Amino acid sequence: MNLANVDLNLLKVLDILLEERNVTKASERLGRSQPGVSNALNRLRDLLKDPLLVRGSGGFDLTARAEVIRQPVRDIISSIESCLTDASTFEPASATGVFSIGAPDNLCLPIVPRLFDRMVEKAPKMDLHVSTEGQEKALESLIQGRIDLALDPGPARKASVHIKTIMQGKFICLIRKDHPVVKMGQKFDVDEFLSYPHILIDSKGARKGLFDRMLAKQNLERRVAVSASNFAMVPRLLRNSNMIGVFTQRVCDVLKEDFDLVTLPIPIEMDLLDGKMAWLVRYDNDPKHKWFRQEIEQIAATL
Repeated sequence: MNLANVDLNLLKVLDILLEERNVTKASERLGRSQPGVSNALNRLRDLLKDPLLVRGSGGFDLTARAEVIRQPVRDIISSIESCLTDASTFEPASATGVFSIGAPDNLCLPIVPRLFDRMVEKAPKMDLHVSTEGQEKALESLIQGRIDLALDPGPARKASVHIKTIMQGKFICLIRKDHPVVKMGQKFDVDEFLSYPHILIDSKGARKGLFDRMLAKQNLERRVAVSASNFAMVPRLLRNSNMIGVFTQRVCDVLKEDFDLVTLPIPIEMDLLDGKMAWLVRYDNDPKHKWFRQEIEQIAATL
């Protein structure tokens, strides 16, 4: 079929006819005369070589061809309407669609549940997709359009990406309540800290992480007894062993509350950690994107 010979105005008529299955009702919705809609239906039948609507026991039924094309036609009309709609505003209460975030577990745990709570309240028809990704992969996914926003991205080497620091934090220890070091007080020093086995979570699955690199700068090293790429097994391992988990305070606050664990300061001076957010420059002024960024920033400010 040559699209040059197709009157695209017929698509709107076809969409409504397939939904209403009634020429009179379709003409009322379209604001056109019944003869005009009947004429359009005849043109569509000629164009598609199919009757589209046939009389049934309770009115008109769709033909097999009409059933097949009904949803694609609806999708085409929706896409056209979306393209031509004024995108200068975003109404969370009525907005639909999916917003995608790429982030490591250490930022997903404190941010994503709070973001979803806000979405339920303010944007109940929006859906959220979260992929657990390390710094390099998150940035790659962002540039390639697989996600809308990245948390804790790697350094941006392209001018098409904006990165903003939205919070700062520090590493602390997470342990079971009756861990031997709990009652040590001031005796819990560097030597004691490093004498216990540790658990490491690294989204890339590495055996050494950021904390290990920070230790190396002070000529220190710990024994990593267990390493994993996510936090799923962390609570059980810590509650049933003398292992120490070293994570950001925001992660520890979530896990200690949910799994009856306790936290202790690390007996080593460490620099503060920056939590960052990245997005593509082309979404700077996109209303939906701005809304999500603002919500995430507000959440980060409370952590």
